[in-house]
Amino acid sequence: MLKATTASIANDVPLAQLCKALGNPVRIAILRYVLEHPDCIGNQILLHLPDDGPHAQSTLSQHLRQLRDVHLLESYSDGAAVCYRVNSERLAWLRNELGGLSK
Repeated sequence: MLKATTASIANDVPLAQLCKALGNPVRIAILRYVLEHPDCIGNQILLHLPDDGPHAQSTLSQHLRQLRDVHLLESYSDGAAVCYRVNSERLAWLRNELGGLSK
């Protein structure tokens, strides 16, 4: 039986935070869209969200902030527009960590 230590639990905090951020299907849809459309702007994302209900700009901003907070998305300004792209290093880290769960 594997006993969790304080150190091992502390090491798992970033993974847990990332998984929590992905715990909403709209945020997964945003991530998928940005993966397919790097350097897109928020309005483009908003137009391509699932049709399961109204999505306000303020709600989109909250979702984008949560994905940026865990470093899955990066943003930058291009004039008045804010552009988004996936942090490929962070996504690779996530794949590696999740793969490690199957060992």
